[in-house]
Amino acid sequence: MKMRNRLKKIIEDALKVFEETTGFEAHLQVDHINDIKCPDGLVRIAYQNMQWHFTVEAKARVTRATAGLEKLDLLNYEEKALLITEYITPPIAELLKKLDIFFIDTAGNAYINEPPLYVFIKGNRPQAGLKAEPQKRLFKPGGLRIVFALLNKPEMVNKPYRVIAQTADVALGTVGWAFRDLKEMGFFMEIGRGNRKLLNLENLFKRWVEAYPEQLRPKLFRERFEADNRNWWKEVQIEYFGACWGGEVAAAKLTRYLKPEKIIIYTNEPFGKLVFKNKLRKANHGDIEILTLFWNFDYEFTNQGIAPPILVYADLMATGNNRNIEAAGMIYEKYLAGLIRENQ
Repeated sequence: MKMRNRLKKIIEDALKVFEETTGFEAHLQVDHINDIKCPDGLVRIAYQNMQWHFTVEAKARVTRATAGLEKLDLLNYEEKALLITEYITPPIAELLKKLDIFFIDTAGNAYINEPPLYVFIKGNRPQAGLKAEPQKRLFKPGGLRIVFALLNKPEMVNKPYRVIAQTADVALGTVGWAFRDLKEMGFFMEIGRGNRKLLNLENLFKRWVEAYPEQLRPKLFRERFEADNRNWWKEVQIEYFGACWGGEVAAAKLTRYLKPEKIIIYTNEPFGKLVFKNKLRKANHGDIEILTLFWNFDYEFTNQGIAPPILVYADLMATGNNRNIEAAGMIYEKYLAGLIRENQ
């Protein structure tokens, strides 16, 4: 309820500032619809004898991964969608414009392109005293490891905490508070003695995808490299080096759609032999990134050198690249949609 009230205030504040900034009328006609076709209400924007209606999706904050998720969500909405949030930075404003995602924020930044209505404002500073919503522990590194394990293995929710801790590679105490957060946030419930059930898995999945690039991924970084041969990865059996592909290479193998430009490798092993055999060299801005492998469970592609599809999806979303987002949508439909629907 607290989060719902916060989002409603964000919508109201953003619409008020939009009116003051542009001279258009902007009203929230319907709120609390709570439906995939119109998640946070319907906004009417009017000017003289013209009017436009937009489905509203409100977010406390927007990242590159949020932009990717929003781009795919646009396909589900009957009306044109309008993303409303507290503050959009200039780089994210440019990204949203590039992806043709309409937005307004409480600082007066906006992008709407619904001819003859066109608005693009960026660079307005956030309100004085505006503080970002503190990140829940569940979406910090330890909690993200547990959520990742549960998303990949929903049946594990009924395992002893000790088993969950081993699978997610976290301390035993981390599991206890993670489950308390899951319950408080409506992602988990207990049905009788010793019977647990995950809830709202789709939303939990999206929250993980948004949080992973900022909260967990930076802690996994090991080294960057570059190679003279941009296609070096095509001939490499990465599993022989105790590693797996993430990001664009994994997506290319799963979808046959992408031509990878950046390469992500997950491994817990020393990578000297991989580097030597493939003539890689260290580079601070290289397009080859080696990250720590952070899960301890088997999955469909365990022995095929491909990271879990949930992680590949998150890697793609974090780029903000339109083609990568399209590939992420393919991966979702082929490998993730069934898993999530079966465990809702």
